[in-house]
Amino acid sequence: MITKCGDCRKGAGFLMVLSIIALALSALVSLFQMDLWLAGTQWILIAILLALYSLIFSVGCFGGKNESEK
Repeated sequence: MITKCGDCRKGAGFLMVLSIIALALSALVSLFQMDLWLAGTQWILIAILLALYSLIFSVGCFGGKNESEK
């Protein structure tokens, strides 16, 4: 499947935003002892995985090259 670079940026950015939201949820759960489906450490793991998926998505889309090199 061929995608445009703009689509890849949106997808990677969206995953990074989700990662930041998961990190904020982790802070809320840990600091205020809230019950949001998962423990704080599990939210941290989700945030890390989403950030890694964002990185993999952006590198996979650009083929490991900068946009200026394409």
